[in-house]
Amino acid sequence: MTGNHSASSNSDAYTKPTVLSVRNVDINYYSGSVKFPAIRNASFHIRSGEAFGLVGESGSGKSTLAYAVMQYLASNGKIAGGEIAFSGTNLMTLSSTELLGLRGLKISMVPQDPLTSLNPSHRVGNQVSEILKIHYKLGNKEAHKKAVEMLGQVHLPAPELTALKYPHQISGGQQQRVLIAMAFCTNPELLIMDEPTTGLDVTTQARILDLIREMKIKHKTAILYITHDLGVVKNLCDRVAIIYAGEIVEEGDVASIFSGPAHPYTRGLLSCIPKTYTHKTEKRLDAIEGFIPNLAELKPSCIFSPRCKFVQEQCRRQAPPFMEIGSERKSKCYFNEFKEQVVDDDFEDLRTSSPSKRILVTVDHLKKVYPTKRGDLRAVDDTSFECKRGEILGIVGESGCGKTTMARCIVGLEDTSAGWITFDDQDIGVVRKRSKETRRKIQMVFQNPDATLNPQKTVEEIITRPLALYNRVPKARRRQRAIELLESVNLTELYLSRYPHEISGGEKQRVGIARAFATEPELIILDEPISSLDVSVQAAILNLLIDLQKKYNIAYIFIGHNLSVIRHLCNRIMVVYVGRICEIGTPDELFEPPYHPYTEALLSAIPVVEPGIDQREIRLEGVMPNAIDPMPGCAFHTRCPRKIGDVCVQSAPAEVEVKPGHHIACHIPIDELAAVNPVFKYGTRYVF
Repeated sequence: MTGNHSASSNSDAYTKPTVLSVRNVDINYYSGSVKFPAIRNASFHIRSGEAFGLVGESGSGKSTLAYAVMQYLASNGKIAGGEIAFSGTNLMTLSSTELLGLRGLKISMVPQDPLTSLNPSHRVGNQVSEILKIHYKLGNKEAHKKAVEMLGQVHLPAPELTALKYPHQISGGQQQRVLIAMAFCTNPELLIMDEPTTGLDVTTQARILDLIREMKIKHKTAILYITHDLGVVKNLCDRVAIIYAGEIVEEGDVASIFSGPAHPYTRGLLSCIPKTYTHKTEKRLDAIEGFIPNLAELKPSCIFSPRCKFVQEQCRRQAPPFMEIGSERKSKCYFNEFKEQVVDDDFEDLRTSSPSKRILVTVDHLKKVYPTKRGDLRAVDDTSFECKRGEILGIVGESGCGKTTMARCIVGLEDTSAGWITFDDQDIGVVRKRSKETRRKIQMVFQNPDATLNPQKTVEEIITRPLALYNRVPKARRRQRAIELLESVNLTELYLSRYPHEISGGEKQRVGIARAFATEPELIILDEPISSLDVSVQAAILNLLIDLQKKYNIAYIFIGHNLSVIRHLCNRIMVVYVGRICEIGTPDELFEPPYHPYTEALLSAIPVVEPGIDQREIRLEGVMPNAIDPMPGCAFHTRCPRKIGDVCVQSAPAEVEVKPGHHIACHIPIDELAAVNPVFKYGTRYVF
């Protein structure tokens, strides 16, 4: 079954009524006397039952357009021109009372973070039924019954029981399903979704996208889907608009744009994404250099020209018009024809050179238990692995599988409950007994730089702190060393005086990486350092990590949930499920059968962007086992689509060596796993 669920080519698609029409819209923000033209001459339309993607980097204006449609712009924002029409009615002419009648009833919105959108003090069912009471004037009993039905429609387990729970008592994926139930319970004509899967792991994201697709068809809802993830757009949307710095630069059907992107910015975004599969090592990611321009200082030229690899003198003199380049295809570029390059079989190996055979870190039968009122929660359950000097070891798995707990035990933020951790042949399992030199040699880059950079300290103070703590650099030379570290992550000394709130998310993560390298470590643990970044920033960070690793020949342990990203960077990959290792091997070994069934499911959930690749669809049913009361058998048996019987329920599988270095822990014989059809079926491969 193909993994590409994008637009059908039905001829009647173009005869469906238009639900949302945005025509020549200009939106300005004001800061004192300074005007920022955030959106300029934006136009698009969405038909009934159609999913329309709006894609661009942070700061491009995606959310501004969404909130303009909802008439929810911030107080310093103003629609300066154009028209936004819903089912033929100009929303900009409606009164506040008339808008209240539309919002939540005919126009619904699903925001990015469900936990901040759900009221923590109210039960889930009550929050859904409240919408029904407001818009349909239903009584308590009838509203509750309808709310339970909607929770069942979004495939929440035991909807009657889920309705009685509070938001913190359900998972992130289930919280997002509740928001989707709330959005669809009034059968809206238009649904706006603002990056609703950004914080979810790939398997949960795949299920949520399936759900959105199912609800769209069932309710014939028009969807405006805002994201920076092109893989999600390809697998969900019918048409897409690419927005850059407030201007829509390309629009068209998903299939044609992904197979032949016309605008250089679209091509740049696609080239930033690690390819799902290649028989050779990945080429260097083609990151988009530079930054989104200052909107208060726009020039009469192509908005993308300062960052464009194909820029000509004409582009710098005058902005190109939004030109028709085919049936329902438009592009804002003077030069819309670029030859595609066939992938070269002989490109440079950009991963680290072969790691040393010497073991740097050994984790031996590690257990980490957290006492709770209901019993001991086993976050890591009898796990053993090694990381060599100069190696990049990837750890992949769903949220809650124990990846971060392992990392915190290795770096010394958590004590182990049992087992051993050795670093350079020294026992470091007991944190308080670690030497200062060991702490210096092991550093960590965290997922959220906002939470780990002191907002009251300048970048210089943040980077020089570890220099002072470990006395590696004389005080007189610390500023110069901080400049060198910034330059190593492609930032200048101008950043020394800035505070974290004055720099972008990608720049904050670069500062975090520079701080980790300040102590001249031998091991850096990276805990999902790119999961919340734009694809262009992700590419730059991945390239930077490879460059720094090759320069200093240090080891990384890289934690993530997207196997295509992990595959691009790592020498070996370890697949973890509820604190246990399912499979470990090289990237090429994990992307070809035999797979552990859980690895197979993770591969199936990768949002594929390349054209010509079919992807088998595997969706995991059931729930993850309770880590407080673990069952005796295989941890994955409650969700495994290949469970073979009582042996999976009653006994934990032993680790089987497929070939040297490649191990799978599964009761299914290796020859049967090897006979499974590959997840991906490959056609011609291209680079954009």
